[in-house]
Order: sequence, then C-alpha cells, then structure tokens
Amino acid sequence: MPSPSGHALREHGFALAGLPPVPAVVAAGFGEDPGRVLRLRMSWTADDDWLFQYVPAPAAAGPANPVRDLADRRLAAGLSALLRRTLSGPWLDIHADWLIELHRIRTVAPAGAAVRVEPPGPAPAGCAFTLVAVAGREGAGSLRSLLYGPGRGAPPVEAAPAPGQGVLLDRRAVVHDRHELLAGSGGPVVQDLLLAHLCPAAGPVQTAPGPALRRRPMLVRGPAGTVVRTRPALR
Repeated sequence: MPSPSGHALREHGFALAGLPPVPAVVAAGFGEDPGRVLRLRMSWTADDDWLFQYVPAPAAAGPANPVRDLADRRLAAGLSALLRRTLSGPWLDIHADWLIELHRIRTVAPAGAAVRVEPPGPAPAGCAFTLVAVAGREGAGSLRSLLYGPGRGAPPVEAAPAPGQGVLLDRRAVVHDRHELLAGSGGPVVQDLLLAHLCPAAGPVQTAPGPALRRRPMLVRGPAGTVVRTRPALR
C-alpha cells in the first residue's frame, strides 16, 4: 500500500497507510513494558530524508536507568525504521521538526467478543496528526475504528485497518476516535496496536516565507550518529 496522500487527508480527514515489515525488536516490545511511552524527534535533512532522534525520558519520570535506556534506544531505532516510510508523503511539512509520542497497546478479546482498545489518554495538546497502526494480530479478528469530526451533527466514519495497515488522522478534521477489537467465534484474538501522535516540536524552527526555500539550518548525518548543521537547501 502506498504512503498516505495529502489529497486524501485534505478531503476526508484520514487516509490508510501501509506498514513495512515490523522489525523483530518492535514486535517483541509489545510484550515488554508496553505502557512505557517513547518519544522521537523527526527532522528533515539536506539528504532529502527524515532523520529520527531518540528523545530520552524527562528527569521527572524517575532516576536514570542505563539498562532500560539502552533497551528504549534499540526499540526507538526499530520504530524509526518502521515510521520512516509510513509517514513519508507530501502531507507532512518538511519545514517543521516533529515530536512523535509513541504508545504500544496490546489488546486481548475473548472469542465472539468486542473489546474496546484503551489508549493511555487523549492526544496531546497541539497534536496535528495521529497514526493508529495494527503492528500484529494473532487469531481471527478485526479492528473497527470510528472517527468523529467536529460538532455533534456529523455521523462517524468507520475504517477497518488490517494487520500491516494503519489509519492516519488529521486532527483538524478528526477530533475523536474510538477503536474496538472484534474476535471471531473460533477463539480469542491478541492485537498489537501502535499509536503515534505527531506534534510540531517546540524550538527555534522558522517557517519558510515561500514553498521553495528552507530558512532553517538543515541537518546531515555525521559519523557515529552525530548530526551536522549545514546551509539551507532548496526543494
């Protein structure tokens, strides 16, 4: 499935997106402290590609744990590889840096039952886009996503992403979403859902006055994971 298009997001407020193969470290991460929030910073580079940088947990979250931090960095690297292609497309502003808040949600539904997928909370303030992606599923079942626009008069729109698919939501058009895991009659179903909220990152990022010129310094991948700033680039 191709990357989501800007046209579909503008017209409908949501678009289906395809996932590349889920890295093993990401699949395993759903069974290891899935409630832990991970954050990535995504920046456009002079190489005409997105650069993902792991954002450590704030000091208020507790004392530093080198073992846990290393595990988080490995998981973040796998998530970066997964998101790089999924989030590519003309709909995403390359003049902004993006902060991605990632949640992993494992849901179990008994045979023949419908269980609501419980996110950790509402989208953060300033969230521009949300990706709801089915990273894995064991057993016969399906996901039903109900998307609600602003106001109470419009009926909800229903989507049903399959494993390896996601729904990308434009938060200007979809203000609330509800998801249910439906299990078949043959047995229980276990589903791993990746929830990614994208917000413009705070910082000295300047918006270009025209569509062609990037005023802010561009980033280049340096040796050993370092980042080098260079002159603005044209697109």
